[in-house]
Amino acid sequence: MTARAATQSALPSEKVNAVPPMRVAMASLIGTAVEWYDFFLFGICAALVFPHVFFPEADQTTALLASFGTFGVAFLARPLGAALFGHFGDTVGRKAALVTTLLLMGIATFLIGLVPGYATIGVWGAVILVILRLAQGVAIGGEWGGAALMAIEHSPKGKRGFFGAFSQIGNPIGFFLCNAVLQVVIFLTSEAAFLEWGWRIGFLMSGVLVVFGLYVRLTVTESKVFLETKQSEANARRKSIPFSVLFRDHFKVLALTVLLQAAFSFGAYALISFYGAYTKGTLHLPASWVLISGMIGAVASIPAYFFFATLSDRIGRKAVYVIGLLGWLVIAFPFYWLINTQTLAGMIVASILAWAVGHAGTYAVQSSYLAEAFPTEIRYTGVSVSYQLASVIWSGPSSFIAVWLFSSFGTIYAVSAFVAVGALLSLLSLISLRETYQSELSPKS
Repeated sequence: MTARAATQSALPSEKVNAVPPMRVAMASLIGTAVEWYDFFLFGICAALVFPHVFFPEADQTTALLASFGTFGVAFLARPLGAALFGHFGDTVGRKAALVTTLLLMGIATFLIGLVPGYATIGVWGAVILVILRLAQGVAIGGEWGGAALMAIEHSPKGKRGFFGAFSQIGNPIGFFLCNAVLQVVIFLTSEAAFLEWGWRIGFLMSGVLVVFGLYVRLTVTESKVFLETKQSEANARRKSIPFSVLFRDHFKVLALTVLLQAAFSFGAYALISFYGAYTKGTLHLPASWVLISGMIGAVASIPAYFFFATLSDRIGRKAVYVIGLLGWLVIAFPFYWLINTQTLAGMIVASILAWAVGHAGTYAVQSSYLAEAFPTEIRYTGVSVSYQLASVIWSGPSSFIAVWLFSSFGTIYAVSAFVAVGALLSLLSLISLRETYQSELSPKS
């Protein structure tokens, strides 16, 4: 039996093509939105809630560092999830891997909502929190790459940037949802009640979101390009696992794409995430302002995502990435100047700039750019490991570095300089990467 006959025998082409690209894109969007809701919910609570609930006896800086430590441990687990689910997704299937990651993330998030605080079980509350956060890290490590690939591998040539954006806007939508849930709880309760039990509602709601996400995700099929690769005689003879092939044959591309993500990581965590802790802990502004400005910024970024993604299908991924990197560079200092106005309007404008210019300008094309950089037989592993190594090297330490820079130099603009350095590092990487937007997603792309 020929390779193509084997492919058709395993799954007829009519069935492969039965699911329209838009439906796959929406499944990708809904799944990633749920995953990022869970992930960001922990991050916001790490800034606003966990220092009081799990580390109440420490001073403000120590409690904040400890809280961000529980947030940061997920970054250590994310490469493990990338390697595990990348192998699973490249050898068994994208769909099976994505269903598993969604279940793991949902269960861990739901259980976080049940963890007793320091007043009840002492330090063991923080220990349990770390364990569940590690489970979240493994899940998100395998989620993003698979969700992005499902949308991109089903999309027609010339529109991969556009369809790839659906997995990306799961990020701001998830951010909006978790902010919205916390904002409603704050509105309906007192601050004391919110710190005592109200914050748990958002985590417990994850169970409902996961059921809905699973229902949608189970309706999609594998892409034709993946099935042809899996069934090909050439691929069947390969004895090396995808992870080893990635480091043996594609290490340069892997290293460059990891460096490329420095700007996005520094900007997302030292600006978008850290300003919540800064405004509440230093400026003593209402927590609701952080949530409102974050929600508005996230929503404003959604049309910007599609604009940048569609633009990348016309002028190339590199050109759009340059726009995003310059965006981070330009807004790094005005961002905290706007925050220091200590007005809700200033915070909203800062959030919109960070989300709609820097965040959207880089992250909107990241899925399509990384997917096109690796061949199909190791694409899930390549995309996932690249993204998650960047999360460990750049994203994980960013909140700690932001706290250290601010406390050491006594000015928030030291954090702005940190973000600007990340933009310059990414520009250096971009020079050495090839343009990919007109390439084929063939087994040997």
